[in-house]
Amino acid sequence: MPISKLSTSSALFGRIGGGTGASIDSRDRERFFFFMAMMMKAGQNSSDSLRAVAKAFRSEKNEAVANAIAGLSQKVAQGKPLSQAMATERRMFTDLHRAAILAGEASNNMQKSFDILRILEDKKINSSRAGLAELLTPLLMLFLSMVSIFNTGLNTLPVMAKLREAQGKPMGLIPGGIMSTTDFLAGYWYIILGFFLIIGVVIWSLNSNPAGRTTLHRLQLQIPVYGRYLIYQTYTQMLLYFPYLIASGVRPKQLIPIMEGLATNLVIRRRIDQFNHVITTGGSLSEAMSRAGFPELIVTPVSVAENYAPTEGHVNDVLIEGMQHSYTILERMLSDTHKRFISLTSGLLW
Repeated sequence: MPISKLSTSSALFGRIGGGTGASIDSRDRERFFFFMAMMMKAGQNSSDSLRAVAKAFRSEKNEAVANAIAGLSQKVAQGKPLSQAMATERRMFTDLHRAAILAGEASNNMQKSFDILRILEDKKINSSRAGLAELLTPLLMLFLSMVSIFNTGLNTLPVMAKLREAQGKPMGLIPGGIMSTTDFLAGYWYIILGFFLIIGVVIWSLNSNPAGRTTLHRLQLQIPVYGRYLIYQTYTQMLLYFPYLIASGVRPKQLIPIMEGLATNLVIRRRIDQFNHVITTGGSLSEAMSRAGFPELIVTPVSVAENYAPTEGHVNDVLIEGMQHSYTILERMLSDTHKRFISLTSGLLW
């Protein structure tokens, strides 16, 4: 895919609407990425690879996914880049997936993109499985406890209260509080439901227009811990692709469409304009990354490599190694934060 067409493809990433297409679970998506990487390694082009993968899913009686992949194959055979063809299958592929394919098209290394996507999907499966295993039991216990409390507050405690009243004894503070709370919730549940519906409508209304969506995304980044986690996660995803793109000869300005595709938060996406401005005016990559909001943990090795490391041809090997090292550190930090969140939430639920 010509580099000049990248900006056109990236415009598709920001769309909220679009085709629905077939849905696919994480396990089938991981296998799709694996098969595509295997076909690319065998020297097949995108169209032939998609046809072969569609045939594999059809042999497994997974007709919906097979038909969707066959449709992608037809579009690619007609000359449309795979990253653009995938935009119509929004239930199968996210902006992250399309950005990865766009990166592969830019670097002429599609196998690497599919390998990375397979690894990410595998990590997602393992992470969700571990998180669900830790949270499922306490969530179930919490639900059963709430049912028991409601039953006690609505049926058992009122009878006990009448008995104590007949004996001339006052009801305890805690039992009285449980009775009052459950009685209020049972009597005014429609008001509470209406309150949550109003909140849902307000959020939907804000999310349906660019200005409101920007406001929501700005508030999202201001949530303690989660906002910072989201920022680090976004830049870590970018850093996953930068090394092999730069090693393939992709210039910093050509990274912008891929950055925009990975930045699902509109506030972070707008920071990429600063990256573009610095690069366009002749600034360095480290300066552009700093202005775009990249953590110093990423910017520092890039700056050191630019100032002190020799460049072999058009590729700075030290810079690439520095980015790979920073990615490893950030990935570890995100993983540790996710594990602590799961452990803390599980403890609170217990």
